Amino acid sequence: MIPYGIDKPLEHYGKVFKPDVRPGKKFIKRAEKDLPLESNDISIALKLYNNLNEIVEYDEEVLAFNQDLSIEFLQKVYNQTIDMINLTNNRVTCKTHAELYSFFLTKHNIPCVINESGPHRSVYFKAEGLLFNADATSLNQEEKDDYTMDDLTRSKLGLRPNGLGALFQDENGARKINIYDLGLNLAESTQIDYVDFKDRTNSIVSALVNCKSFKIRNIPDIQDRVIDNFSLINNLLLEENLGSASAIKYINTLIKSLFTKEEQKHIVYIPIREKDKNGFNYGEIINFNEKEIREHKHEAVDMKKIGGYSFKYGNGSLEYLTPRKTRKAIEDSNNIGIEIEGFSK
Repeated sequence: MIPYGIDKPLEHYGKVFKPDVRPGKKFIKRAEKDLPLESNDISIALKLYNNLNEIVEYDEEVLAFNQDLSIEFLQKVYNQTIDMINLTNNRVTCKTHAELYSFFLTKHNIPCVINESGPHRSVYFKAEGLLFNADATSLNQEEKDDYTMDDLTRSKLGLRPNGLGALFQDENGARKINIYDLGLNLAESTQIDYVDFKDRTNSIVSALVNCKSFKIRNIPDIQDRVIDNFSLINNLLLEENLGSASAIKYINTLIKSLFTKEEQKHIVYIPIREKDKNGFNYGEIINFNEKEIREHKHEAVDMKKIGGYSFKYGNGSLEYLTPRKTRKAIEDSNNIGIEIEGFSK
């Protein structure tokens, strides 16, 4: 394989990040835990990447970005600076993650740049004669797998990351290969026994199928494959410790594992924003309507066509919604279905 892009300076791929601020001491200490300082730059970069992904969560407000176009929203969430992130306030966007990762790479003398592709951000750096791209917030998949999740979610599930890799020449230009598949001399602290998603999910599903108490909360007493599958998803969720954005992405992945491709055509994800006494809550309603083919996910939905089964994620699990509750949740939301070009969920 021929390495791609090493003949050009790093600045060709983005801008050097020069922050006036830095994260707090506790956050830095956790991100640098077990860092192999005596090893090579690739091992240091990989360990920093894995550690950072473990301690930050994708911002649930940005997951529902198309519901708020205000300057106030942009200033509060998307344009927050890295000193605002800590072990408690750990919600990030693609921009914040790229800036944090760049901060740590630069701190350890690994030159890097932040690439801007529309509003999306990722990081490029060079090491061992290779050009690497680090992108923890985009949905991606292993070549051998048929599921997609970002690395922030993968890290919480014990799955191998797939957003950090080196670029090689192919017939279409560049091909990104996972850092773990390159045969590099990586430090021992970067070698983790990652689980296999399918094996892990199938074993839990098998156990739950034989459990009589796995039904979803507030579920009607109906014998139905759809409800059974959502009940399984609910209990798989309860096995994990996920933030809301990661949980939603996990739900969408589990749907692809437990429902046939034909059944998936009848499922739509409806982003909602509900206000309570504590402020706004962001989430999704997952609606299954066997009488209607859904061409697009995350779309506006005609209130009259809402039928079948609806489930809302919240408080760590799925909740069954009656048609009336579903309509009310959607009607109480703001700006459903607005798309921002360049932003993907």
